[in-house]
Amino acid sequence: MTALDTPQIDPKEAAILRAAFECFARYGLRRTSMADIAAGAGMSRPALYLHYAGKEDIFNALVRVHFETSETAVERVLAQPGPPAEVLLAAFHAIDGEAVEAMLNSPHADEILSASGPFSQTAVVEAHARIMRHIARWIERGVSEGRYSLDGLNTNADEFAEVVMATKIAIKSFAKDFAQYRAAQSRVAAIFGKALSRQ
Repeated sequence: MTALDTPQIDPKEAAILRAAFECFARYGLRRTSMADIAAGAGMSRPALYLHYAGKEDIFNALVRVHFETSETAVERVLAQPGPPAEVLLAAFHAIDGEAVEAMLNSPHADEILSASGPFSQTAVVEAHARIMRHIARWIERGVSEGRYSLDGLNTNADEFAEVVMATKIAIKSFAKDFAQYRAAQSRVAAIFGKALSRQ
């Protein structure tokens, strides 16, 4: 199930967002037209405008839905037992969902990922902050249960989670494709997992 298949999203809205996602990955943000999205969603261009003011509005909605859905997925992952490196890597994958693979493998990846506006929406910023808090609470639980340790790191759970998320985001700046991105995520999860480990 993808973010666009969740029951909270109206089927018409889901069809629009799914069509837009495919168009953005195929043509990029600049070249995608509302006509392209309407055709992909199986509706007329005027009908599409009844739902969204323009393609920027649709892209904003895509990013918002992605992060709000990711938050739920991350909560589920962090509730599962396992070595810290494995849980962190699973959390990274949960945050990404299926969208990141398509975007990073798109020939228009740089254009899509450089669009800062959608990622600065209040709802997205708040969802990102909640995900970071979920990671911090997961660390705190591990420490209190004696499974993890922050000894010698000169930090607390909130600061550790902030650095984890900042590092994850930074990977996109140098990863040339999805395979390289996933490999870097594995290394980052291993490093932070080792730091938390009591062994």
